[in-house]
Amino acid sequence: MSTNLLNEQEKRYRNLDFAVQIKKDNLALLEHFIESEKEAREHHFQGQFFPFYHYEIDRVMKTKMAKIPNEIIHLAYYYRLKLGTIDKPLPQYFSLFLQAVEKNIVDNDWDNSYLSADKIYLLFGITNSDEAKNVHNITHEEYASLLNFLILCSNYTNFPNLRKKAIRFLPFLENTTLMKRIHEGFSLHFDSNFTTAGSLVVLLLDTKQSSKDILFSFHQNKLENTTVWLLGSFYKDFQKTDLNKHLLKDLYERYPKEWIDEYQPKKWI
Repeated sequence: MSTNLLNEQEKRYRNLDFAVQIKKDNLALLEHFIESEKEAREHHFQGQFFPFYHYEIDRVMKTKMAKIPNEIIHLAYYYRLKLGTIDKPLPQYFSLFLQAVEKNIVDNDWDNSYLSADKIYLLFGITNSDEAKNVHNITHEEYASLLNFLILCSNYTNFPNLRKKAIRFLPFLENTTLMKRIHEGFSLHFDSNFTTAGSLVVLLLDTKQSSKDILFSFHQNKLENTTVWLLGSFYKDFQKTDLNKHLLKDLYERYPKEWIDEYQPKKWI
């Protein structure tokens, strides 16, 4: 059943006549996107409209969407979130976007979505579906600033380049909401990804003892060799302050030297 539906979607959206017509119609682009994703979700396959027309969908979502009904805009945000796309909506659509975020969280669909828990936490301070309504506590300006942090993190393809451009993260030290969430969620959401890497850079750039205490405390968690190596690789590039030197010293005192100095590949089971 699902294979037939998938093939039908692919055949429909590959049609050249359809492609010529759909690209001229902003409303139809979003309607087909929503229809495709809804059907795909119900029958457990990847909707085929988005792969063919994601550039066109992105373009529409950045316009004023003046002639598009609010319900269509809301559902477009909703399904884009499920595909891992976190929009920066215009102020007039921010409430619709937050409703879509809340619905995603209430769905408790994170395991079947590309929208990661660490990003949801940094943007909205949400750790479980019971807190879904709290997404509405953020202003458009606050959200935009927090999203800019995630966008900056995602601009890199490797950790060394991210560390070399650490100065770009300095403005985020003034974002009290971001700093609070990094402090409170660092241990819970630590992973070998660029969001964690950006969070690490912010903690190492910060001159306050409180940021270092987060990392000192993290050292006490009986960390795996891959985590220790990742921490050490960052610490070594931020040795201009005594506090950061103490972090590296503490890591050497707690864990085998080779875990820090020799690359520790992640083992996938």
